[in-house]
Amino acid sequence: MNKLTQVKRPLQIAFAVVVIGFITWTVIRSWDDFVSSVLTMQPVWLLGSLVAGFLGVFFSMLAWRAVVIAFGYRISVRDASHVVFVSQIGKYLPGGVWPIVAGSQLGARAGIPTGVTAITLTAQLLVSLIAGSTVAAGTFLAFPALAASYGWLVVLAIAVGVIALLPPVLTRIIGFAFRLLRRKDPLPPIRALPLTAAIGWSLISWVCFGVHLWTIVTSLGTFDPGLLPLATSGYALAWVAGFLAIIAPAGAGVREAILALVLTSVVPVGSVLGIVLVSRFGLIVIDVAVCLYALAVARIRPGTPAVGRPTAAPGPE
Repeated sequence: MNKLTQVKRPLQIAFAVVVIGFITWTVIRSWDDFVSSVLTMQPVWLLGSLVAGFLGVFFSMLAWRAVVIAFGYRISVRDASHVVFVSQIGKYLPGGVWPIVAGSQLGARAGIPTGVTAITLTAQLLVSLIAGSTVAAGTFLAFPALAASYGWLVVLAIAVGVIALLPPVLTRIIGFAFRLLRRKDPLPPIRALPLTAAIGWSLISWVCFGVHLWTIVTSLGTFDPGLLPLATSGYALAWVAGFLAIIAPAGAGVREAILALVLTSVVPVGSVLGIVLVSRFGLIVIDVAVCLYALAVARIRPGTPAVGRPTAAPGPE
């Protein structure tokens, strides 16, 4: 065992302990409020929220896999799941870099060079932020006073977001972001068709997270499909705000505050706390479950042949 391995193992254990500690603290802090909220909700709709939340995480994983392909590498769905489902648990630590740090090591074990994995995870994060910000712009339409005065700004923001998501434009945005980060390794060519797929998967994931929130609202006994667009845009706004508050683990506190602000326009104030707590706890359960599943079924072992490899042709797929 070399010195690097001797140091790496304790760091991995320490990382896992800290993550578990933060998750446990989040659960214990609001447990009583969470239980009282769940007791007033219909179980079938709560189950639906878990399914929708899982699909949101799953499609986010497919978006990263598409980004990997766009950068010229191949990786199976199983191995992509292992990288994303395990590394994303790092978001529960303060700072937004831990999933990328953990994912880089997991990607290397899957045959994707560490630098390429870091680049693709960062690129996927940019795709999610731009897609989420575009979807989030619709939230302001829930406030009639703002919509009447600043509706044109909402339309403009959505138009800018749509333009930014066009593959030729998004490619330049990714390149500019990497220049700002002063990465030493050059950015490889990005293939348009897989990048388009990544954008599509990312948008679908936002819809799934919107359904996740909408089903929790519906579990209180109010069935209103018209609330789905607001739930989707509101969740996207809360996620983007929570991510930008990098000191908060997984946006804890910030995401709930934004969701509460949005939901008070359509849900009784007394129900808002229960909705945001159930959403947070449900997503924690999903994150932990998919992480444990990925670890349980992983077949990647150090020293096995690399499964990630450059694609043979540089043209679009």
